[in-house]
Amino acid sequence: MKTDKPLHNFTCMRHLISIILLIAAAGNVTGQQEDYYMEEYFRYKTHVYDTNIHSLQVHQAGAPLADPVAKKEQMIESLRLSFDDFRDNIRDYRYTFVHCNAQWQPSDLLVTDYLQGFEEDYIEDNSFSYNTRQPFIHYSLRFPQRDMLPLLSGNYLLTVFQDESPDKPVLSARFMILDNKTAIEANIRQASAPTKMDHWQEVDFTINTKSFYVANPTQNIKVVVQQNGREDNKLIGIKPSEVSGNSLKYDYEDINLFMGGNEFRYFDIQNLKYQSDQVQRINIFSDKNQVYLYPDNRRTFSSYVYNEDINGKRLIKTTEYENTATEADYALVHFTLPMENPVADGGIYLLGELNYWELNSRSRMSYNYHKKAYEKKLYLKQGYYNYLYAFLEDGSEKADIRLLENSFYETVNDYTIYVYYNRPGTLYDQLIGMKTFSSGE
Repeated sequence: MKTDKPLHNFTCMRHLISIILLIAAAGNVTGQQEDYYMEEYFRYKTHVYDTNIHSLQVHQAGAPLADPVAKKEQMIESLRLSFDDFRDNIRDYRYTFVHCNAQWQPSDLLVTDYLQGFEEDYIEDNSFSYNTRQPFIHYSLRFPQRDMLPLLSGNYLLTVFQDESPDKPVLSARFMILDNKTAIEANIRQASAPTKMDHWQEVDFTINTKSFYVANPTQNIKVVVQQNGREDNKLIGIKPSEVSGNSLKYDYEDINLFMGGNEFRYFDIQNLKYQSDQVQRINIFSDKNQVYLYPDNRRTFSSYVYNEDINGKRLIKTTEYENTATEADYALVHFTLPMENPVADGGIYLLGELNYWELNSRSRMSYNYHKKAYEKKLYLKQGYYNYLYAFLEDGSEKADIRLLENSFYETVNDYTIYVYYNRPGTLYDQLIGMKTFSSGE
């Protein structure tokens, strides 16, 4: 059922109060919960705040591995949001959109500047799980809708909250609206610098704005380069090395480098009736499935071996039944990484879309002194998963893959180039270009 459009000032004030309350709540939690769920402050990223919410996905409709990017001219219901709620009763979930700048902070815009129609609406599509040991309610949303339509291109955050508790979002998810005005070409190759050649990849690219007029491109064009889905090592703020007419060239030997890393590890739990090659054993109990993966080996000194992967993504799917959304079950997946001693001055993390690419307590592994190994348990829905092991030094926000996985210039990675334009006199960053390239092409 649709709601009347609330007053803009009230909506903005409510969002502000919500954020203040969330920040205050972070200082009043007890030690009974994991740090991941204690970090209640609001964040403009894909993130789950509620311990009952699992398997959050946002992607192009009908393409579960595609990034959540909608073309401005054909955006209606082109994206899909879904998640599972472990509660046993249906909740009245609402959602809203927040326009963000290229750095994923809220734009200096009024809601009415970027949204046509309602400012919030209900998620009405829900269904109970069937024949699963873990009961849940599956929620799904096709968006944007005609009566809640983004007017501008750029970055957006979709926030979901309970009807009776607007100050407590249960999740947030990033998506983008693209108004393509550019042609992007890229050359991804072995690093040019002799000291970087064995382990690094160089991303050189050219942006052509064609007939789209760009005032002062050096200052007003913002470029973001992202490797796979990682947030911690993305390149922001690189300036063109050369500007010629409508062409902007980005060709360097130092600032446009990424560690090649290694091909992703994987496991397949699409069918819990048999063990795939990475699964050591499956224990099925009346109330829960337990999956034990084979202990992983450190690849620090290994040679490069090509392995076809999905570059850190996950594909939630069951091959046992027809309806993955409601018939795919959950399993507690056990990860083990043997190491003689724990690392100093940092921690070991699981990295991939299986934990939304976040480096926090939900992805941090614990060291078992008795077994001399790092361990982690994640409760995951059936599917095919990629992951890597990463070292994060205390106080750092950028993970080191090479310590445990090694790094090779031959590794096949996906690089996505985002082009934003801040037209003089406006208060937001337009997304005028986006393209993904593979280093294996």
